[in-house]
Amino acid sequence: MPSKPALSRRDFIKFSAATTLTAGLLSFIPEAQAKTLAKAPETERILQYKTGRQIPTICPFCAVGCGMIVTVVGGKVVNIEGDPTHPINEGSLCSKGNAYLQLINSERRILYPMKRTNPRKGVDQDPGWVRISWDEAFGIIAERVVSVLKPIYEESVKHEETTPGGAKVTSYYWVGKASPIGWWGSAYFNNEENYLIKKLTSLLGSMNVDHQARLCHSSTVVALANVFGFGAQTNSPNDFINAKCIIIIGSNAAEQHPIVFKWILRAKERGAKLIVLDPRYTRSASRADIYASFRPGSEAAIYLGMIRYAIEKGRIDREFLEKRTNAPFNLKGEKVGLDAPDSIFSMLKQVVDPYTPDEVARITGIPRETFEKIADIYTDPANRPGSITYSMGTTQHTNATQSIRAMAILQLVLGNIGRPGAQIAALRGISNVQGSTDMNVLAHLLMGYRVPPRSTKDVREYQKWKNNKAEYEKNLEKEGKYAYLRWGPGRMFPTWEWIEQFWGVYIGTYPGKDPDNEPVICDIPIGTGYPTPQMFRAIRNKEIKVMFIAGGNLAVSLANAGYNVYEALATPDLFTVVYDITETETAHFADLLLPGTLQVERSGSVTNTGRWVQWRWKAVDPPGECMDELTFLTELFKRIRAALKREGILLPSELFEKENGVTLPRKENPLTKAVGVDANWPTSFQPAGTPEAVYKEIACTNALYRAPGPGKKFSAWDLETAPELDGIMAKRRDPRPADEYDEKYKLFKNWAWSWMTNQRNLYDLNEPPDAPGRVRTFFVWWAHTTEPLDAPGGVWLGLDRAAIWASRVTGLYDPRAPDWHPYKYGMPLHNEPAESPVPELARKYPTLWQETPVWKPPFEVKIGKPEEYPIVLTTFRLTEHMHTGSWTRNLPWLIELHPEMFIEISKELAEELGVKSGDMVRVTTARGSIEVKAIVTERLKPLTIAGKKVHVVAMPWHWGFKGLSRGPSANLVTIDALDINASIPETKVCLCRVEKV
Repeated sequence: MPSKPALSRRDFIKFSAATTLTAGLLSFIPEAQAKTLAKAPETERILQYKTGRQIPTICPFCAVGCGMIVTVVGGKVVNIEGDPTHPINEGSLCSKGNAYLQLINSERRILYPMKRTNPRKGVDQDPGWVRISWDEAFGIIAERVVSVLKPIYEESVKHEETTPGGAKVTSYYWVGKASPIGWWGSAYFNNEENYLIKKLTSLLGSMNVDHQARLCHSSTVVALANVFGFGAQTNSPNDFINAKCIIIIGSNAAEQHPIVFKWILRAKERGAKLIVLDPRYTRSASRADIYASFRPGSEAAIYLGMIRYAIEKGRIDREFLEKRTNAPFNLKGEKVGLDAPDSIFSMLKQVVDPYTPDEVARITGIPRETFEKIADIYTDPANRPGSITYSMGTTQHTNATQSIRAMAILQLVLGNIGRPGAQIAALRGISNVQGSTDMNVLAHLLMGYRVPPRSTKDVREYQKWKNNKAEYEKNLEKEGKYAYLRWGPGRMFPTWEWIEQFWGVYIGTYPGKDPDNEPVICDIPIGTGYPTPQMFRAIRNKEIKVMFIAGGNLAVSLANAGYNVYEALATPDLFTVVYDITETETAHFADLLLPGTLQVERSGSVTNTGRWVQWRWKAVDPPGECMDELTFLTELFKRIRAALKREGILLPSELFEKENGVTLPRKENPLTKAVGVDANWPTSFQPAGTPEAVYKEIACTNALYRAPGPGKKFSAWDLETAPELDGIMAKRRDPRPADEYDEKYKLFKNWAWSWMTNQRNLYDLNEPPDAPGRVRTFFVWWAHTTEPLDAPGGVWLGLDRAAIWASRVTGLYDPRAPDWHPYKYGMPLHNEPAESPVPELARKYPTLWQETPVWKPPFEVKIGKPEEYPIVLTTFRLTEHMHTGSWTRNLPWLIELHPEMFIEISKELAEELGVKSGDMVRVTTARGSIEVKAIVTERLKPLTIAGKKVHVVAMPWHWGFKGLSRGPSANLVTIDALDINASIPETKVCLCRVEKV
């Protein structure tokens, strides 16, 4: 339930930098004075706002992580401004941040739990909401969960099996994908809340859990993790100031991440060159030294062409490639040198050789001369260090993983990684989407980017490891199973053990002495679940029967939303719970609508796009009966768990104990001594019921936040460095440099904390301190092998060998693939979008969205042909609106700036169509049609693609049928074909037809 604001005046001064300016700006007033002030006349109150109680927080909109100061008078937020002490935004905010005050005090917020009374669900149906109590809401939810689990419980948990040793046993475990329970969201939640989401869904036996990261940067994680070791932005937003050349592609930083763009402009002031590649001439492009328009979905060809150019001109960083990549090795793992004919570098040269400047121009529409100028500037050693920044313009494609891998390989070839000013900046779009991803609110991951057991075989192997770790690892080496050695003991098994200790679950066999002949008992689900697009197909197929959607609006954000969301959420017998701030388009289909809180109404940590883990302090109580997220999740599991136990629906381990009359040897929490799930829910750390307690558990179970150990120096919970903060490193607010290196490159290492081990620039071997436990290298944990994970063979090259060639265990190399497929080479290629405007290119560079010997589409999609849909459609974002608009389309300040949905059309196309600005046009794809207002603009120009004139049109995707500002959703017509590695929909490119209405 609502708690008192968590930060006292004394605490805040301690957390803040000890400067006169900070103390003056961020002082508090006594509570009595606040009450007096609240009663003062309006004009006097306005004059005295600066003397109100002032609380620091982090902006809830994009993921840059800007600081805010919240002024509270009489228990109400009366002002929000940028935090002048904050190293990233230095007191400035974008238009959304400045409008946050209006959202907090909005009359359009949901204030009470509500229940649907109209059984019919559709856009044109009134839900008939009636107010209910929280107790009633929890009771309804618990009853529905029981009703879907009870009929399938024993058959779902008990499995008759023959062990590897030939014994007949009954094993006890959930299959993660088979659960009828689904959860979606949320990147708007704090780390502690997301951690509990993953813990809750796992304890309920479901891996059908996903969130916004699937739709924005899941391709980033797959791509970068399998090149560098971590799937995240390598440096911080501030670090652009250290670059000599910057490429912006698939992003419009000036509008989507304005505070980041401030640091890019500072780099320009110091002489850096700015290259902008975008289908539209944007505000970012207006400040570029070179701008080029290109066809959406052709980025891979640009990077591959630049790699070829760098090799041809002799501009590679040979020393970096030799020392810190797998380029000088062959596929057997033998170091043969860069120039050996069988080296990975020689393979790379062959792969990029077809991407000549002429071919890049044919594919992308960038004139040859412009491309060569871009390649010449960026590959010039005089312009290093260089940085590349991108966002969803790059990530939302069927070939996005391969495109981002090509970008990463370009940076390796140039030595543009692991140093200040040299980064890949995967700019995240929601304030905690990095943190929610770190907490693995995802269908395929468990905790710290580890995976759950794939099968009972993995659980048996884990039990052997627990029995005798050293002997088990020695045996794997003797058998030559280096891939499994690195995967199991090197990565997954320690995390499973931490989960046993800190969640109170059981994972193993019983009695454990002979794992190959014993039953498996596993309280966490085995196998992966359904990613977002597949999850909504599973809803349509009635596989998922209870769906939780928290802090997300899929009815606007998911591709082909009419089919995938509107129709799915109207499926008979589906029970949907939506927990949110306003009645969103998605909430319109809910059975229960529950009121959440805004970030100023609760405390917790949040991880920004540059991996800074910062603390948000609670400023005010939420309005009405809004329940904070930590309390909601805590009570939700308790109520469901109690209802399940009353019906005999137990954890797999508990059912095994009951039916076999034994007591399993459960692990004790080594720090709190708690045993069992109930004793460890939500956590057994202190102070009880606080985000600080959950934060400590995160630093015990999540490897990124844990290293080098709970409570140890450099960990997220570091009792040595910050004992006065109880080790909560996210609470640090000291902008002073830690050392000369910090001061020179603006790392701000005393401010908050970043993973891993407070390393600000990933892979920088020179970033201080050089101390035991610090992680500064690449993190290539997997074996270098052409064989599958469970097969013998391969070698480990060491952590600090970035992977230009993808080992087979990454899932990105498979020699069975056809010649046009990147899997064939373990290196990226260009492949056309699912809907290509030029048949000749589609034949030469086939789309990855098709059945091959190595992959099959999980479902069918409607594919448009260029003869019927000749125009390329892309989507974009506006500064004034936040993603699905469920917040910003309810704020008059922002609606006034951008009031309605529209489509941008070039002057050339408008002339062909007979359209002028303000006319209504119909946009039709193979998925359907919408009608929008046209804006005729010079921001778009026709492209010449393989000798053919191709028009590109663009729409923002913020609108829907709810809110103060309403309009058709762009994602009603976008394509739901997926990136084959990340399951991210290709919402950034499809084919359409445009007609004047």
